Amino acid sequence: MTSTVFGYDHIMMRAEYRTPDPHSHLAVHFIAGLDGPVHCVVSGDSFDADAVFIASDVVHTAYAETGDMLVFLFDTAGSIAEEAQKQYLCGRPYFCGDKETVEKLREIWKNNPPAQADSLITQLLGLDTVGNTLRDERISQVLEYLRSLDEVPEDITAQLCAKVCLSPSRLSHLFKENVGISLHRYLAMDKMRKGYIHFQKYGNITEASMRAGFDSPSHFAATCKRMFGISFSEFVKGSE
Repeated sequence: MTSTVFGYDHIMMRAEYRTPDPHSHLAVHFIAGLDGPVHCVVSGDSFDADAVFIASDVVHTAYAETGDMLVFLFDTAGSIAEEAQKQYLCGRPYFCGDKETVEKLREIWKNNPPAQADSLITQLLGLDTVGNTLRDERISQVLEYLRSLDEVPEDITAQLCAKVCLSPSRLSHLFKENVGISLHRYLAMDKMRKGYIHFQKYGNITEASMRAGFDSPSHFAATCKRMFGISFSEFVKGSE
């Protein structure tokens, strides 16, 4: 099964997939084997590890030959990803976790429901940060406005520009400077997040894709595959 917790700045899921296609995405990864080591191929390096952090935009794949994996995707715009970069990755494409921490993680997962395990594991990893990164006030307004929306409409850039009185080019520059990724890529992650929330609510990919602002269910499914390297059916299996 796949148990999924979808927060604003990260996703946690228990994954049973064995061989996801090599892929890269804007999120920072943390993957831990729940029953044994994970086989990883990251940036051309092949290795086994009990857990691994993987940097944003690094081509990778990972699978557990026995048992399942616990997979975190940290939104690059969030303070959790920033802290993971500082504490673990330090500019490297990946960093392998230690066995003692992974044993504690497995116990947390075994003894707590997914939502509580999500919180406890981020604490264990030292990533339970408060979103207090200093940003330009206009970009803070943009992020807050995006959180308030149920969908990402086609004219979202125009809406954001009007809200903070900036030109599209100035908004794009300021967003990249403050958040660390382009506005376009951030919106893609946000649309995927909203689509999943609607899927949980309505249980229908057509309804979810339309409400989140996707052109079609196939567009929604293709975005999931491109961003996370797994099919939409695998991604949502635990919520059915």
